[in-house]
Amino acid sequence: HRDRCQNAEGKNENDMEDLSHSIDKADKSITRSKDRAGTLRIEIDTLKDEIVKTETEMRELLDLRNDDVVAFKKAVKDDTNAIELLEQAMAALTRFYEKNGIELGLISKKQAPEYTVDKDKAPETSWDGANYEGRKSETGGIVAIVQMIKEDLEKEIRAAQKDDAANQAQYEKERGALQETLDSQLALKLTKEKELSEVESKIADTEAHKDAKAADLSAERDLEASLLSDCTWVKTHFESRRDKRKAEMDGLVEAKSYLAGVEAGTEV
Repeated sequence: HRDRCQNAEGKNENDMEDLSHSIDKADKSITRSKDRAGTLRIEIDTLKDEIVKTETEMRELLDLRNDDVVAFKKAVKDDTNAIELLEQAMAALTRFYEKNGIELGLISKKQAPEYTVDKDKAPETSWDGANYEGRKSETGGIVAIVQMIKEDLEKEIRAAQKDDAANQAQYEKERGALQETLDSQLALKLTKEKELSEVESKIADTEAHKDAKAADLSAERDLEASLLSDCTWVKTHFESRRDKRKAEMDGLVEAKSYLAGVEAGTEV
């Protein structure tokens, strides 16, 4: 019984040491995991702010581009309408002068009046009755000026189209860069969130493991108290019981020797 007590106490002591070590190891693991979880939450919050900022920049970039497109379309429309009006004016002038038999020149040059009769008198007008011949040299100039204005407007339209194409290319370049940044931020956020989920799961598992080991340790401590009670009695009474058992054995040996002597006639 004493050996059983010693063995049981030894096993109980080893088990409690193992359980205490496991609990201490679990505590350290939980602390590390909680620290990592805290860091991940901060990183995720930072990424959320950066994502909002990037999305805002993309919206603002799009708004600016849309404003530019609206302004471009309006300018082109205004220039196009002006060109149509100029073409109508040129057509009306052409019809008017053709109707009146006036040739259209290509340059604008104001001619000095010719003094055919008396240089001290004003020149006579070329308006004779219903036939208006106008100032022929200036007529061509007016048409040429209108034509130049029309050509300038057409150049403005081509320049505006070229600028708009360049602006569109720049917009797509900047938006592409922002989209790459956003995709990277979203992917990193997803990775961090996945890791956080895994860390939180590990914390829960480790805490459950720790609780189980704590329950086992509590049971081992109860066993320790029980063994202490039982085995203390064994330790206290073992020597006296051994002495008594020895005396009993000695008595049995003596009694056996006495009986053997009686049988042999040597003992009375």
